[in-house]
Amino acid sequence: MSTVEPGTSLDGERLTELLMRLLLDADLRARLADEGAEAVAADPGELECLASVDLTELDTTARRLRSQVWRPGSGGSLATTFPRSLRLLQDAGATESALLTGFLNSPHFTRFRLIPYTGPGLSVEEAFACHLLDGAENATLRDTVTHELMIALFTALTCEQPLSFVIEAEGIIGTDRGHAALRRYRTASAAAWAATPAGRPGAGDTGHTATAEAVHYAYFATSAGLAHGVVTERVAAAFEAEATARRETARRALARRGLW
Repeated sequence: MSTVEPGTSLDGERLTELLMRLLLDADLRARLADEGAEAVAADPGELECLASVDLTELDTTARRLRSQVWRPGSGGSLATTFPRSLRLLQDAGATESALLTGFLNSPHFTRFRLIPYTGPGLSVEEAFACHLLDGAENATLRDTVTHELMIALFTALTCEQPLSFVIEAEGIIGTDRGHAALRRYRTASAAAWAATPAGRPGAGDTGHTATAEAVHYAYFATSAGLAHGVVTERVAAAFEAEATARRETARRALARRGLW
């Protein structure tokens, strides 16, 4: 029977850290089950905690955590937020389980706040996108992950005020009617996404030839909803940092369309 020295109990921060390690690390849970708490504990404080763990409840909680992270919203999930990105990754041999495990064990997951009262943090969508983009060299994948993240963020900006999470994605600016952002994507990437609906920015007026290597793509969040699509150089001028006549003309034109 193990004994624990007085005063060695874990404080709240260390206890939380240990529990998260147990929930996220399947190998650690397996060692705990096979070899016992003494083989896993780093010190007497951890031993005290690990010796009291119900292994069946631990496994159940770990499965629930994976499900909660993968399907964070009511009716929504990372799979539905990043369908094209995940398809590209799965075509390259990745599995859903491996992608989730990699995310849970990445530093990006720690920037996501699963419990709102633990402090400000990224949305799970942005944390997951950062994980996918970390080290990704495929240009189509990078474009697609970025696009699907922007759709998720701008969807939230249209309907959730104040936001329950922090946005760190660069280039999102405030407008008189909400928010806007401009990105530049490979033409082949944008062409692979759904066609820009009529009435969206740039519809029928891209200003680019089919052979252009890259296009400007804009996102707008207003009280009327989300608008996005390929835009011309004239529209892209609205996002220039320097206040010029060209920028103000572009912004007035977007304002007349209810987008700025």
